Amino acid sequence: MTIFLLLLGAHFIGDFYLQPDRWIACRHQYGLRSPALYFHAAVHCVLALIALYLADVGLYKGLVAGAVITVSHFLIDWVKAGKRSPLAFAIDQLAHVLIIILVSLSFHPQPLWEIVNGHLTNISSDTLLYVVAYLLIFKPASIIIAQLLAQYTSQLNGAEGESLGNAGKWIGYVERLLALSFILVDEYTGLGFLVATKTVFRVGDLSRQRDMRLTEYMMLGTLMSFAAALIVGWTVVAVSR
Repeated sequence: MTIFLLLLGAHFIGDFYLQPDRWIACRHQYGLRSPALYFHAAVHCVLALIALYLADVGLYKGLVAGAVITVSHFLIDWVKAGKRSPLAFAIDQLAHVLIIILVSLSFHPQPLWEIVNGHLTNISSDTLLYVVAYLLIFKPASIIIAQLLAQYTSQLNGAEGESLGNAGKWIGYVERLLALSFILVDEYTGLGFLVATKTVFRVGDLSRQRDMRLTEYMMLGTLMSFAAALIVGWTVVAVSR
């Protein structure tokens, strides 16, 4: 479990925190001829080797596992190049996670269900689980929500009132951070506070603009944001028990 969480955390950092938007655009445009594809694979190679070093798996096994993760990540991203749909994104991430699971299982010969059902008695494993959960609710969650709302975002372009650039993205970050934190400390009343606060600040805008599309868009985005935090939080609580 420790190896799996370290590799999963390295994957999230490499795919969502250390990959500029220009790299993604370059990869989609040029495919195998994109320098960004090779830079991105190199970043994942370094992060995977660091994770495996921290897991103390040994030099030879660590180099082999790092090579498998790097090559597989390069091939998966190459195949995905040019495909921007939410389904392509989901399949891409699922493929990466499956590779990480297989690499982790190579160090743990017991069946996967035994690993998942095993109790996390090591404190460091619990800490890693929380770190991965927080990484998941920020960038990956915001990208998924943005892709799901893309068809509605285009309908709001040119609507009355201007957005504050990335303000919506940072509001989503903060609300998911607080929502997950409330779940992990078993303070569900805090979720009601978040919903009430957001409603108070937004009701004035909605009443002035009287725009049903904006209302539905805001409601859908908020529900998706809280749903992401709830699902991740409940999963962490269930696994850590």
